[in-house]
Amino acid sequence: MQFEQLGPYRLGKKLGQGGMGAVYEGVDAETGEAAAIKVLAPGLATEEGFRGRFEAEIESLKKLRHPNIVRLYGYGEQAGTLFYAMEKVDGTSLEDELRAGRRFEWREVTQIAVKLCRALKHAHDHGVIHRDLKPANLLLTTEGEIKLSDFGIARLFGNTRMTSDGGVLGTAEYMAPEQADGRVVTDRCDQYSLGGVMYALLTGRPPFRAKTFVEMLQLQRYAEPELVTRFAPQTPAELARIIHQLLDKDPQKRFANTLMLARSLEAMERGLSVSLSRGDDFVVTPPESFPLASSGYSAQAPTLSPTQLRSMQQPPADESLIGETAATMAYVPGASQQASAVEPTASPPPVPATDRFTKVQERRDQDSGGWGEAMSVLLAPQTLALVCGLLLLVLAGWYLSRSPSADELYHRIETATADGDPDSFDAAQPNIKAFLSSYPDDPRAETLRDMQDDTKQSHPVKRLYTEAKRYTAINPELALAKFSALIDVYDDDQASEATRVWIKKALVQQKQLQTRIQQYVADGQSLLESRLAKAAEIAPSDPAAARKIYQGIVALYDEKPWAAEFVEQAKTALAKAPEPQAAAR
Repeated sequence: MQFEQLGPYRLGKKLGQGGMGAVYEGVDAETGEAAAIKVLAPGLATEEGFRGRFEAEIESLKKLRHPNIVRLYGYGEQAGTLFYAMEKVDGTSLEDELRAGRRFEWREVTQIAVKLCRALKHAHDHGVIHRDLKPANLLLTTEGEIKLSDFGIARLFGNTRMTSDGGVLGTAEYMAPEQADGRVVTDRCDQYSLGGVMYALLTGRPPFRAKTFVEMLQLQRYAEPELVTRFAPQTPAELARIIHQLLDKDPQKRFANTLMLARSLEAMERGLSVSLSRGDDFVVTPPESFPLASSGYSAQAPTLSPTQLRSMQQPPADESLIGETAATMAYVPGASQQASAVEPTASPPPVPATDRFTKVQERRDQDSGGWGEAMSVLLAPQTLALVCGLLLLVLAGWYLSRSPSADELYHRIETATADGDPDSFDAAQPNIKAFLSSYPDDPRAETLRDMQDDTKQSHPVKRLYTEAKRYTAINPELALAKFSALIDVYDDDQASEATRVWIKKALVQQKQLQTRIQQYVADGQSLLESRLAKAAEIAPSDPAAARKIYQGIVALYDEKPWAAEFVEQAKTALAKAPEPQAAAR
């Protein structure tokens, strides 16, 4: 079937083509508003259960109103063809940017991720999970804003015959392990995919690469990605830690929700920016120098069909299907202009009586029962009584809190800062200011002034704590030594409130590092013992090889306290062993 107009929209040029349909430019004939019209392949409307899923998915998408989510304008059916109108985004996708060789700076990635986190939180709060988050579904406007598109595509096409015959449920390069396993899909699946996208923006490549979908599936389920700093050395260690936490195989080890993730990213960015602006000697990456990846971004993402996900056997016979996803229907500027079953022509077909188009806002007005019905509900006696009751509660609360006593304010401050977290001190600032303003002569005011001064400036113990924390990922033994030294020097009864805050945090880090190091020390000592024995065994017959083992042990373990005994043995053996030149003479 060919169309020139769908609903109120006149169709223009094709913007993209996918296995499930096509995307066209559209202009509302009445308002002149531009839109992207997603026209589904005609056969889909007759697929068993598809129409119901389409209606259900549209109901979910109608709830989403967020500046970083592509907006749904309306939906309808014409001559048996389903379509919907979305906000038209002028710009490119992040996939296009990666294909062009762009590498995103860590601040850009952080800012993009924060916006996506808030968009995803909005969707998750409305019961909508994206399921197919990837660079192709992230659109970058000409103003530099990020837009998330194609919500629910994987679920919408999940059970169609076209999918069963070789289509896809999602893109394997960014699919969470539990999603690839066929387990319950939760909002934490979107977190995993977001971690993969952040990884790709920094490095120019996804966390895993594979030639077949079976290999990619196995990597997603069992393999650990290489450190992001191997391919993007300028990535701050804290950002790398967050990305690898998102890519954890266990969903429970990711963040509780994307709002907490956004706050962690914002705190990290603020911390690094403040440190760099002060001229601190701040090392944002491990000291090792990693080579950049020689190969570029791979746009051909291995993809998974429902049958493949269930059986995990052989790849589809038609390898050309790998890489084609339902989400390629998204607006991607420059997309190929393939032939489609839906083409605009000069003469529209006759409009059947069943044709319909519903604008989202109009539907919401209908659902609300109209303005008159809304007013009647608002003016009902029960509603008025409830409003009056709530108003009295608000007024009573305002009266009770408008003039708190010195004891009340101080109790609030003590309660808020009891956990010793610096963020808690920031949250208590309004109460501290109110106390100092209302009760400047109270004996406790001096303590609060000291506390306020400590939080305004970079406390020296805080700087020592931050320096030690940088080494937790790359040299835990050195980090433990620094935390222990910090505690030994500053942990006493005369320490200020601010100092005690950082001592408490250092104690937590010390305990965690001790546990972590103990887990691998025994194995490491056993391995070193065996290598020393090997070197001693081959020394008479092959002194050069034995010397290399001794030298390697010294180079690798000289700074690790738990290996001091073995390093000393290696140094003693080197001192006794003849130099290679002397042995040759």
